[in-house]
Amino acid sequence: MGEEQRSSSMPVLYDYQIENMWGPRKLEQSHRSDKRKPGMRWREHVLYAVSHALHEYYSTPYEVRTEIPVQYILEKWWPKQHAGFESCSHYWEVKDKVTGGISKIGASNRQFREPAILFEQFQIPAAELNVELSVIIQAAWMMGQQSDSLLIQKYMVSYDPYLINTYMHLITVFSHYAFGYVPEMIEFYCLLEGKKVSYVIGPSSLGRSMDYVTLLRDSMQESGHASEGCLCPGCADRHQSNLLPRTEKKNGRLYTS
Repeated sequence: MGEEQRSSSMPVLYDYQIENMWGPRKLEQSHRSDKRKPGMRWREHVLYAVSHALHEYYSTPYEVRTEIPVQYILEKWWPKQHAGFESCSHYWEVKDKVTGGISKIGASNRQFREPAILFEQFQIPAAELNVELSVIIQAAWMMGQQSDSLLIQKYMVSYDPYLINTYMHLITVFSHYAFGYVPEMIEFYCLLEGKKVSYVIGPSSLGRSMDYVTLLRDSMQESGHASEGCLCPGCADRHQSNLLPRTEKKNGRLYTS
């Protein structure tokens, strides 16, 4: 596919910018000691392995998938060396915790057969907010027969209540513009802690989320210099592609059935 045409001149809010600016990885970069190698990003290694493992797992036919422990697939994608981690012991500690965390994801989703969305990148205009939202949906499932019974899941390396709350509002607004309705539920899986945080989303949630994303847009525009790397459309798309097992972009509204 050729390069996509931008639908407007509105600024683009990329979901990955949120963690770059305020998440654990930003703190990692700010407090990196002299002994650590430049460019050490073990969280990126973990998310890369988990994303590819879950994509492969949920792309497998349901009848086969139920016979394969997801941690076996994680082993295939997990980094073979501890380069990028704080130490060899840290490498094994993280691997042990993430293996337990991804096992819980597999167990929690056992009742679902096929994902409605699996690691897809979307960019849609939110005209009322004067911003475009670029979001990666890692996994979404239909919880019932109704078209708006959508469960959206996000997989995070570690628990951060501020980031989770921010992503919840962003996903709620994104879903409203992309699908025409808010999700029934949003779940966050925090791999290192083996923790799951769930939000039940209702129509009354949308107004608060719209206000939150408006503040988020203004804050990120004012603090754009704090984001790591170039945020031009080309560089931003390449950055997001690195987080996707398979890159598939969709513009406009999505109708699920």
